[in-house]
Amino acid sequence: MSDFERLGSRWLLQILWVFALGYLLSTVFTLAKFYDRGNNGLFPPLMEYTPTYAASMLLQDMPAHRLYEREPMLEYTKRAVPEMYPEANPIWFDKVRYPPWLYPPHFILLIVPLVLMPYWWSLVAWNIITAIPYLVGIRMILPSRWAWPFALAFPPCLYNYFQGQTGFLTGGFIGLGLALVKRHPILAGISIGLASVKPHFGLLLPVALVAGGHWRVFFSAAVTIAVSALLSIAVLGVSSWQAFFSFAGENLLGFEAGTYVYTQMTTVMSTLALAGVELQYARVFQFFSMLTMLALVAWSWWQGHSRPDTLGLQSAILCIATPLALPMAYIYDLVILAPAVAWLGMDMQQRSAPIAHWVLLILTCLAFLSVITLADMYQLQLGSVLMVILLLLAVYRYHKSLVKF
Repeated sequence: MSDFERLGSRWLLQILWVFALGYLLSTVFTLAKFYDRGNNGLFPPLMEYTPTYAASMLLQDMPAHRLYEREPMLEYTKRAVPEMYPEANPIWFDKVRYPPWLYPPHFILLIVPLVLMPYWWSLVAWNIITAIPYLVGIRMILPSRWAWPFALAFPPCLYNYFQGQTGFLTGGFIGLGLALVKRHPILAGISIGLASVKPHFGLLLPVALVAGGHWRVFFSAAVTIAVSALLSIAVLGVSSWQAFFSFAGENLLGFEAGTYVYTQMTTVMSTLALAGVELQYARVFQFFSMLTMLALVAWSWWQGHSRPDTLGLQSAILCIATPLALPMAYIYDLVILAPAVAWLGMDMQQRSAPIAHWVLLILTCLAFLSVITLADMYQLQLGSVLMVILLLLAVYRYHKSLVKF
């Protein structure tokens, strides 16, 4: 490495730490602003984490299947407001909107103890604990001095910090599992199986594992999911699963009813819907996107069956293709892209990528910081466009590595 390259590397590392610190300060400032607003008579801002804490409160008084019912979930979300803002004006409580509970019963097991802590401390604990698999996964991909600043500065992480969402959990378990495939297939399967707390994010995983011939990982993941489901039945009862499957069908009607906010979504369907395309046609494009991603993942993992040196790029393609295949994925879910970008970066460093590839990768990642602002202001959702750019870069480098072999 030349002196110029060392200098650029050192500057980039420092910039990542600046971004990570900036996210932390921005989160503290935003939450302090929320707290001040909620305790001074104004409408109390709710967070994505609020229904999670409300669900933990509900579980103290009711069986788990009541989480999937509108009235109990709405009532306990209202009860969570004074836990957030002790001096909140009660006149606002009736304006709290119903947050549908979309998670499967084995996720419920994770949230039971949250109510044992005050709201804000539980949010901090939730963020730290759910970030563990994510941080460990990135550390397994990147050298130690790069792992933490990159992981903490990756743009979609910002939305998890102050919203307390599940992006760290799903992206972390999937990234960690894929990083373990080669060395520890059983542990890899366990990690991938634990990502089933958000089941739709596992859509492409079986295709990849079967196409790549990673049978030990596949069966380990299947057993993990089965054990998790059985444990939740033993603790919460079979009625929780009956309620979940009954409620899952109703969730699909939320698109027609306008339940979901497209400006926060980063899917192909939301991009087209915001651009004025009728929902029925946007759904058709989303369906073809899903088929394309399925075919692409199957091809890349099948081609890489005898090329273990390309497993990082295969995994990158899988992580990027996943949110492009789904009709429902939000900005905070795009933490799953962090392992993909890490694998891309490692490949570009090891195979001497041109400077244009580095510029494209860095600028695309930075552009994710503007996704929600552009969607809110101009009804322009660029999340899926940015993911397509990352995917094309990953596929190009993967194809190039196969041709060179």
